Amino acid sequence: MIRPALFLALAFSLSGCLGDKYAAEVGYKSGEEEKWDIWGDFTSLDDCRVAAIAKYNFYNAGSSGRAVSWACLLKGSDGGYESRHR
Repeated sequence: MIRPALFLALAFSLSGCLGDKYAAEVGYKSGEEEKWDIWGDFTSLDDCRVAAIAKYNFYNAGSSGRAVSWACLLKGSDGGYESRHR
C-alpha cells in the first residue's frame, strides 16, 4: 500500500517542478503579407516578454515599422497553446 502512495506523491511533485513554458510570438509585415514568428521554450513569462519585445523592436528598427504585434503563448501539454499573454 505504501508503494502506490509513494509513486503518486513522486509523480505529483515532479509535475509541479516542470512549471509553465512559453513561446514568444511576433507578428510582422512582409510586403503585403502578415507573418508570425513563433519561437522559444521560456520558463518564465518575464523572460518570454523580454525576448518578444526585443524581436518586435528589431522588426520596427529604422523606418520600416514592420512589426504588428507581440505576445507570449502559454504552451499546453498537448503541444498546442492554451492562452496569449502580454
